[in-house]
Amino acid sequence: MVPLDHGTFRTWLDEYTTAWETGDADAAAALFASDATYHETPFTDPLDGRDAIRTYWAQTTATQEATDVDTTIEAINRATGLAQFETTFVRDGSLVTVEGVLSARFVAGDCVEFREWWHRKG
Repeated sequence: MVPLDHGTFRTWLDEYTTAWETGDADAAAALFASDATYHETPFTDPLDGRDAIRTYWAQTTATQEATDVDTTIEAINRATGLAQFETTFVRDGSLVTVEGVLSARFVAGDCVEFREWWHRKG
C-alpha cells in the first residue's frame, strides 16, 4: 500500500471542490472508485457505488447557486485524509452555510470510502 501524501490529497480535494462549486455530478462521481461507499452523514445508510454518488450530487447541487467551498487538510494517516470544510451557497434566495469534516480513504489512488460529518449554520 502506498501511503497518501499531502499533494495527492490536496489535488483530490481541489477537484472535489471544483465539482461541488460547478454542480458537476459527473466530475464528482469520477473522484470515487466504482464500488466506493459514500456516507453523507453518520446517521444515514451509505451510498454504494459511483452511480449512486452521481445521482446524489446531481440532486444536491441542483438546488444550490453561487456555491463556494473552502477545505483545509487536518491530517493524513496512511491511506486516509481528513479535512475540514466550509461551504456557502444560495438556496431558494437564502444564504446557507455548512461546516463539517470529511474523511476519505484511498486504495490505489481511488477514493473507496468517504464520510462526512456536517452542520448547517444558516
